[in-house]
Amino acid sequence: MTLAIILLAFFFRFNSLNWDQNLHLHPDERFLTMVGNAMKLPTNINQYFDQKTSLMNPTNIGYNFFVYGRFPLILTKYLAVVYNLDNYNDFTILGRQLSAFFDLLIIFFIIKTVGLLEKKLKLKSSIKYWAGFFYAIAVLPIQLSHFFAVDTFLNFFMFGSFYFALRKKNIFSAVFFGLALASKITALFILPLNLFIISLAYLQRPSRIGKYLLMIFIYLGISYFTLRLADPYLFQNSNIFNPTISKLFIENIKSLQNMTVKNMSNWFPPMVQWLNKNTTQHSLVNNIVFGLGIPYVILLITGILRVLLSFLRKRESIPIFAMLFWSLSFFAYQSIQVTPTLRYFIIIYPFLAIFASIGINYLINFKIKLKGKYLVYSKTYSYFFIFISILILLIWPLMFSSIYLNKNSRVEASEWIYKNLPNNSMVLGESWDDSLPMGVVNNYGKQFTSDQLPVFEPDTPEKWQKMNDLLMRADYYVLSSNRGWGSIMTVPEKYPKMTQFYKLLLSNNLQYKKIKEFNSFPKLKIKNWKLFEINDSWSDEGFTVYDHPQVLIYKNERHSSRTF
Repeated sequence: MTLAIILLAFFFRFNSLNWDQNLHLHPDERFLTMVGNAMKLPTNINQYFDQKTSLMNPTNIGYNFFVYGRFPLILTKYLAVVYNLDNYNDFTILGRQLSAFFDLLIIFFIIKTVGLLEKKLKLKSSIKYWAGFFYAIAVLPIQLSHFFAVDTFLNFFMFGSFYFALRKKNIFSAVFFGLALASKITALFILPLNLFIISLAYLQRPSRIGKYLLMIFIYLGISYFTLRLADPYLFQNSNIFNPTISKLFIENIKSLQNMTVKNMSNWFPPMVQWLNKNTTQHSLVNNIVFGLGIPYVILLITGILRVLLSFLRKRESIPIFAMLFWSLSFFAYQSIQVTPTLRYFIIIYPFLAIFASIGINYLINFKIKLKGKYLVYSKTYSYFFIFISILILLIWPLMFSSIYLNKNSRVEASEWIYKNLPNNSMVLGESWDDSLPMGVVNNYGKQFTSDQLPVFEPDTPEKWQKMNDLLMRADYYVLSSNRGWGSIMTVPEKYPKMTQFYKLLLSNNLQYKKIKEFNSFPKLKIKNWKLFEINDSWSDEGFTVYDHPQVLIYKNERHSSRTF
């Protein structure tokens, strides 16, 4: 059973990892790849730990602003050198392979975790396999496995640290926690849960409190030394007994916080999308509809209710209730943050898979008893429910995975532009977005002039003088994603003229008329027969803009009298 689940997860995660044909359409990947390529392996161990001279330290190779953990990048760099993959294209693909690999491995921890709870809570043995299945089909982890970022590394080491704490293997838990911190500083969120689980073995007897405090000291010490080994550049100097965090790293975090202040005077483009959003509603809708899928969430809610009832009935359910309390607390905390991007929630997905497995197990074994006879429960009902549930649950991950089976919309649009637009045309794009056409194979020998509209700048007369000048001179205007219009139109009080411009443009009421549209919406097809398709362009920007954005191409119809 475990092998079948792993094979299913492998298909979803390793399906077309070069989904953008080496065009590097994910900005975080581009950044990490550039930093990784610029790194140089140290000649000795002392140089590796020396923050001031090591060329593994991003600061020493020209990248002063770095807010990620460095361990995923260090690991990828060493493997890239060993396997001769240390170049711009191969480095990214290797990073994606590692990202998918770590997200695959987490399924083993999930199955093992439920196995431990089975003994304590007397759960059915099938639940652990359901838990592995639910994580294997969760769409958010599937998508993040296709990106070379730190999210799946973080998730693996965080959940691994929890698993070992539950197993009472505290040294392993501490090592994994240190590696999680070396992947991203937000790993700190798992520490209270780990310490609580560890405390259950000590605090039941007052005489053991001293041993518990000693264990916490050892736990934190091992985590610290692991962090020093995996990410030595997080610290101010190479003195292993000096835990002072790098001043530059702290300044970078503060700078990032300053850029993400939620007020109308903030002109940082990535923040525009959040200025008028109800972040709690946004988090709920996007996790329910896109990250998990509605059928998945129904089973998840059922499982959560079962856990709550179990906790009210017996104390033995304390570990699983602690998991639930931590997961819901983190969701509540993250959903009220200024930028609750969907990918930030991945660290609770292993736990959600466990609760969903409890939910489906309850429904499979659902019984209604009247006058000593069961009216609902039977083996036939159970097998039928399992079969139908699996079919329904697989629909959304299969639909989402179709975006990797088909050509990326920006790649397809770039090929169409080379084939159909006249040579030497002027093609406009937008600032803070990837301009088209991109570097695909150009069999037509065509060249284009390009420029970018400053759409995110304040609506000043100077901006619009430049906008109108470019719009008058250009031949074509390409919206390569909804990054501009999807954000700006949500804050009309900040961008009154730009909002009106987009309304007219999207309704074909300007001199620029839409001539082509490229979509890669999640869909379910059998050969050429499309069964379902979901227009997810209204989702969290990070869910669509990298791997399946909507591309709109407009032509300047100069004979039109309607200008802006």
